[in-house]
Amino acid sequence: MVNTLVEVSNATITPLQHIWHNIIYYLPGFIGAIIVAIIGFLIGLLIGYLIEKALIKWKLDSWVTKNDFSHVLLHIKLSKLIGNLFKWGVFIAFLAPAASLIKLDILATFITKFALWMPNLIFAIILVIFGLILSKVVAKNIHVSKEHKFSKIIADIIQAIIIILFVDVALKQIGVKIAFIETIILLIIGGVVLAIAIALGIGMSAAIRDHSSEIFSKLFPKKK
Repeated sequence: MVNTLVEVSNATITPLQHIWHNIIYYLPGFIGAIIVAIIGFLIGLLIGYLIEKALIKWKLDSWVTKNDFSHVLLHIKLSKLIGNLFKWGVFIAFLAPAASLIKLDILATFITKFALWMPNLIFAIILVIFGLILSKVVAKNIHVSKEHKFSKIIADIIQAIIIILFVDVALKQIGVKIAFIETIILLIIGGVVLAIAIALGIGMSAAIRDHSSEIFSKLFPKKK
């Protein structure tokens, strides 16, 4: 009977001791990681706030509105977006050292990989923003006569192509494999370029025909 009670006692106490030892072993690392992450978040929050306010003071959002970029940027305030990118970028920079304090290898490895991947996502977002603005600038300043009936269509198509190309590069940056999609995009772009070439050829041939008829009539006027 006594032996049974001792065995029951050991079977109950041993797991509790094991849990307690694990808590003592892992808890300081978790607390340290949380403290480092909180410090990183607060520093990122401060830097992001200062950058956002500086960009507002420099009237970045007014420049975006003035140059008619608001629509292509989906009416997102660029100053706030850039401020958030800096905030999370700084915070993410603190995640790797925070993860090193955790003594759970699997969790630490996952957090470290995530921290190393996030800059690629931030850079991809910057690429997309730059591509959207560039596409708008190119579409506005494309060298096609405003009187040409295909000018608006050509400008919109070129803008779409530029956006697609930048999105493609951005997706590659974050590790998305899009080989099949790229093939489809290339076929679409090829078809669009061919359609533009045919449209321009038809339009120019009509203009040349009319112009040549005018020159011919001037050189060889009809006798009354």
